[in-house]
Amino acid sequence: MLAVLNLVLYAAVVAAASYKEGQTSVKVRAANDLEREIIVKTGEDRPLKLLEEYKPYKGFLIGFITCIPLLILLALHAVFYFAADYKTLGGIGAFLYFTFYVFFSLNRGTSATEITTTSNTAWYNVYGSLIAIPIVMLITGVSYLLGARKIIKQQEMIKEKQKSIYGE
Repeated sequence: MLAVLNLVLYAAVVAAASYKEGQTSVKVRAANDLEREIIVKTGEDRPLKLLEEYKPYKGFLIGFITCIPLLILLALHAVFYFAADYKTLGGIGAFLYFTFYVFFSLNRGTSATEITTTSNTAWYNVYGSLIAIPIVMLITGVSYLLGARKIIKQQEMIKEKQKSIYGE
């Protein structure tokens, strides 16, 4: 039960941060569009914040990037486990992504510290943490898109209000 609550809390924190990032990136895109308009009208070279600008794939990419340490540690875990029966890297990966390891571990009776200390632990137990990749990507990506969509709808409502007040 505590593992479920931990996973829900983790998802809520990640979703809130990603939602806010989606809103911020749409605002940056709107500011860049105004700057582009000025550049076209005046020919003046003005700085743009292109990296911070909204792109729909960025939320999913952010989620994937946060899971790169897990991929590296588990790949090294596999190499070192078969080369020298060395389990510390898998334990570190399980510890870093403990929320997912505890919830999705293939052997529920094994903790992350037991992976590094006992020799009878199956080498593949830490790979239950790989479920973090699609889960984190979905949480960040969907939240990013929802945050961006909120601001886009607000901007459209403002434009409609301006058209109704001032005309075309």
